[in-house]
Amino acid sequence: MYNEITKASNIVSMEIDDKFSKSSRNKTIARSCLTLCKEWSMIKENALDGFTRSQAKKSCKKYVKENLKEEVAGNFLVSILFSFIVKLIIEWVIQNYIKRLLK
Repeated sequence: MYNEITKASNIVSMEIDDKFSKSSRNKTIARSCLTLCKEWSMIKENALDGFTRSQAKKSCKKYVKENLKEEVAGNFLVSILFSFIVKLIIEWVIQNYIKRLLK
């Protein structure tokens, strides 16, 4: 399973490079999200075979949201608008990661 985790992480990492500009904060958040997705999959490695895609996405999203807080901290005005963008980034990364992981 470790090979599948590494392969999925590498593919999504390349997709992040293609989707986000080199110095954007969104790219930094996407990379942090991917790191957390990989952590989650290492923790859940033995249970992944029993997960449906929907269950895996839900579990991974919960883990990412719980652990990504420090990455999105900022002032209040920026955080309202930015929180929407962060949710979209999280959704995109998790969707692509789970799709690649549970082929």
